[in-house]
Amino acid sequence: MAVVRESKLEKNQVELAVPALLKYLEKTRSKEMSLLNENEIIWLQLALKKIPDPDKKPKRIPLPNPLYSKSTDVCLLSKEKGSNVKKLLNEKGVTSIMKVIPIKKLKTHYKSYESRRQLLTLYDVFLCDNRIYHLLPKLLGKEFYRKKKFPMPIDVNKKDLSEEISRALRCTLISVGHGSCSAIRVAHTGMSPDEIITNIMDGVSEIAKIIPRGWTNIQSLNIKSSNSIALPIHTSLPDNIEAILKEPRTQKRKVEDKTKARKSKKKKLDEDVSVDDDDGKDDDSD
Repeated sequence: MAVVRESKLEKNQVELAVPALLKYLEKTRSKEMSLLNENEIIWLQLALKKIPDPDKKPKRIPLPNPLYSKSTDVCLLSKEKGSNVKKLLNEKGVTSIMKVIPIKKLKTHYKSYESRRQLLTLYDVFLCDNRIYHLLPKLLGKEFYRKKKFPMPIDVNKKDLSEEISRALRCTLISVGHGSCSAIRVAHTGMSPDEIITNIMDGVSEIAKIIPRGWTNIQSLNIKSSNSIALPIHTSLPDNIEAILKEPRTQKRKVEDKTKARKSKKKKLDEDVSVDDDDGKDDDSD
């Protein structure tokens, strides 16, 4: 089967699902979140037909309406000494990084589960030097990955480091191959319905371009918040749908043929019995 890289997601399905989800979230919004004026993340659930090999690093999905603002608290996990990285950031005019944690400090200061959990809550988003990304799953623990806040790898040696970081913050991440389903941050409730719809449509278009086997490998797409029900926006029909649709007719034809055969056989037996009866009458008359 040819790989389809173009999204076939129907916009009208997204236009129905987004207002319904927002209405549900408005009704179930907790008083605490209302008082804090916090936004809820809207997730895109992606289910694949065939699980590919696991990604070594997550892939970026650019979004037209960024998830993060200038007030977002960003932490950078670095390979080099913290003071050297801070100096580099100043030289490159980077002002979006709130905290730099070198990997050496990560190993010594954040060994316990409690210290890692606290670190997780302190910042909205984590970036990391792409040279140390492979070391982070063990150092950060499962909680970072369960909360979908695993660091976004960047190239700190880029000439325009400020743009590299800005580009990263305009993206969301997708990591496939770790199961049949993936959850992708695609929007939040602070956005307008149109912005959410645009992010979903553009995000799915990018996903179709980069996942193994493209659009044809997508089984289903749903949108939800962390605690809401999942609303479907796309479900793929089986690859052999034509054969499935034809199957009932074929089965019906087989049943009809068997019925005809039984009737024909019964008729022949009845005729044979009738002939035997006639032969028997002739013998009696003799």
